[in-house]
Amino acid sequence: MSDKIKHCCQLMTKFVADPRVDVEYLEYSRGYYIDMGPEADEFILYCPFCGSKLPENLHKKWLEILEKEYDLDDPTSDEQSSKVPKEFNSDEWWKKRNL
Repeated sequence: MSDKIKHCCQLMTKFVADPRVDVEYLEYSRGYYIDMGPEADEFILYCPFCGSKLPENLHKKWLEILEKEYDLDDPTSDEQSSKVPKEFNSDEWWKKRNL
């Protein structure tokens, strides 16, 4: 791993990249969470290492835009997931919209 800081601090960058640590970053929603086991993810608002406020989680906005612009009311369902435009699987959609 490079020493480049990609998140709020060096420790967050290190632990998000380490698959042995249960701190994860979802690029598509700009959300951070701690994996607490099956069906039990806890989204976090502040970095557990440096205390910085983390960027706004855009998951709700992601759902709203997919429904409004693409008529997908359940984009994570088996039926609709294949209809989600590729840009919505990464940070491309929110960067394009300056969110």
